[in-house]
Parts: sequence; structure tokens; C-alpha cells
Amino acid sequence: MHSLALHIRQFVRRENATATMEFVITFPIIMILFIAVFETSMIMTRQVMMERTLDQAVRILRLANGLTITAADIRTAICTNTSLLPDCENLLVIDLQRIDRATYAVPTNQDLCIERADSSATPQNQFTVGDDNDFMLVRACMIVDRILPFSGYGLNLTRDDSGGLHMMAGSVFVNEPDDS
Repeated sequence: MHSLALHIRQFVRRENATATMEFVITFPIIMILFIAVFETSMIMTRQVMMERTLDQAVRILRLANGLTITAADIRTAICTNTSLLPDCENLLVIDLQRIDRATYAVPTNQDLCIERADSSATPQNQFTVGDDNDFMLVRACMIVDRILPFSGYGLNLTRDDSGGLHMMAGSVFVNEPDDS
């Protein structure tokens, strides 16, 4: 019994492989932190690019007096200006509505995106170009997957049943009056 206690004491006092133990303890923590930061930065980059390209498309809407602009035109303008939104032409949903000047009531984002699992459903979106001097609200929504689905990280964004993140961008503008 005495020799067993002696061997245990000697084992505990040894300083061999102390750097390896520190590495084994700290490496997983550092990698988890790196993965979380990488995934969050990629989601934020996609969000910023979506907002930027929506603002560029709003310029088209704002100045398009007398032109026929459709949701597909705006979707194409957004998708051609960024490569960070995967399958943009099929997944991006555009909503354009007039804001009533009496109440300034803004519709909720509840029904803007549709879930990918239910491909037969259509969102309750509108695409109303409006008249001169109307306040207009344009919104874009897209459901994307996380970059690293095994990490379990990501921002606290709305997720659908398939695990997709709802990315939304919006802008308010006033239709320019007709010069004629």
C-alpha cells in the first residue's frame, strides 16, 4: 500500500507534458470561440449586403415615374449586385406597400417570409408601386442556412422549422412627383 501511495505522489509531482495539458484544455475553447465569431461575421456580412443592395434597388423604385416595375425586377436588381446570398432568385421575397399618412401604420413582419418546408404556401405580400408623393415601405426577406450548421451558433434570428435563418431588410421612401 505504501508503494502505491508513493507512485501516486510521484505521478502528481511530475511536470512532464504540462504544456500539452494546457493545450488540450484551451484549444477546444479557442476553436469554439473562433467558429462562433466566424459564423456570426458571415451572417452579418450577408445581412449588410442584403440591406445595401435593397437600398440600391430603392433608388430604382423612387425614380421610376411612369415605368412598370415588378417584384421580379427588384429581386433581379438585388440578386445581381451580391453573390453572398445563396439561391437569391428563388428564395428572396419582396414586399412593397403604401404607408397611410393618417396613421403611419406599418405592417408586421409576421407573414413576410414563407417557410421553405411549405412550398405551396404564398406569403401575404403586396407589390403596390403607389402614386406621386406616397410613403412607401419596401421589405425583403430571405431564409438562409447557417454557414456551419454543426456549430449550433449564430445570431438570435428567427428560425423556421427547417433551421433556416430569416434575414430581413427594409426601407422607407417617398415616390418622386411626376415632372410633367
